[in-house]
Amino acid sequence: DASEPEILVSVEAGIGRITLNRPEIRNPLSLDFAEAMNAALDQLEDDPECRVIILTGNGSVFCGGAQLGSVLVEEEVEAEWQYLVLRGVNRMVKRMRTLDLPIIAAVNGPAVGGGASLALACDVAIAAPEANYYFAFGRMGASGADMGCTYLLPRLVGTMRAAHLVLTGATVGAEEGRELGLFTEVVPADQLQAAAEQMAQAMIAASPRRATAFTKMSLFRGETTDLETCLEYEMIAQNYLFRGDEHKDRLSAFLNRKK
Repeated sequence: DASEPEILVSVEAGIGRITLNRPEIRNPLSLDFAEAMNAALDQLEDDPECRVIILTGNGSVFCGGAQLGSVLVEEEVEAEWQYLVLRGVNRMVKRMRTLDLPIIAAVNGPAVGGGASLALACDVAIAAPEANYYFAFGRMGASGADMGCTYLLPRLVGTMRAAHLVLTGATVGAEEGRELGLFTEVVPADQLQAAAEQMAQAMIAASPRRATAFTKMSLFRGETTDLETCLEYEMIAQNYLFRGDEHKDRLSAFLNRKK
């Protein structure tokens, strides 16, 4: 239903949800998708009650990739227009990686092309048995260098495996994905959302909001910096957190738990 929003956004008990909501056309990455997604990320990050985000798709598909006929078109289009479309999507990926809140992908079905990249850009992914990543870029005559795929995939599975998957246009099923490190777990479809919520609640319980943000920030920096820089970055972040009330409250509760 075109009158329905393309993305549904909600928050309950500290857990934000972003749900791709075009199941009748396989939840594609439309021309407006990045803008809607960035707005959703801003909304949830600005909500002090929101602690973690679950990203999933309505229906049987997680995300069908670039929308055919609007993003991918046969006729010649203006180069500047196409550049701006791709720039918008890349800004969305950067936003996801640098967001204060962890993002859990609950991959409910196929994630095709840019849909796989979207899931790879999340911090953790879990899958239903029906889920798969289909690296379909070449089939459309395009490069696999898309939405961070050539950066994110090798870091999860290693360079040689990533090359094999992207260059052969492979489809990686849920169990194989778990073995490769693309999914932390595979759970029955009817338990997927509950499992994602359980993981979200574990993250909420594990550390305060700002501490979680700093941990994610350090993980992100650690992908591209040397050990010395990472240690100094951690030291500054940790010193900042040691001065906060949330640290003092949790430390006090921990020290007094046996009294």
